[in-house]
Amino acid sequence: MLMKASNQNIITGLLPEISPGGILSLQYADDTIIFLENDLDKARHFKWILSCFENLSGMKINYDKSDLITLGMIEDEQNSFARLFCCKVGQFPFK
Repeated sequence: MLMKASNQNIITGLLPEISPGGILSLQYADDTIIFLENDLDKARHFKWILSCFENLSGMKINYDKSDLITLGMIEDEQNSFARLFCCKVGQFPFK
């Protein structure tokens, strides 16, 4: 779903100039790290994709256990993204 959305420019990961659509995610065991560019509209699209995933799979994303970690983003922008994803703002280093 992420690759298809990226190919249609609905979302964009990091470094799209290096990898078509950008780097979107890294997964390890039951953890996933999602990479998005600083674009609140595309983040809304991504949240919709997550909702579709929940509905199609029957699985539930636990946003309470999720952290938003940003690079070079001002606090107001950080808070807007954290509110959108209903999660807390984390910081480096993370576990």
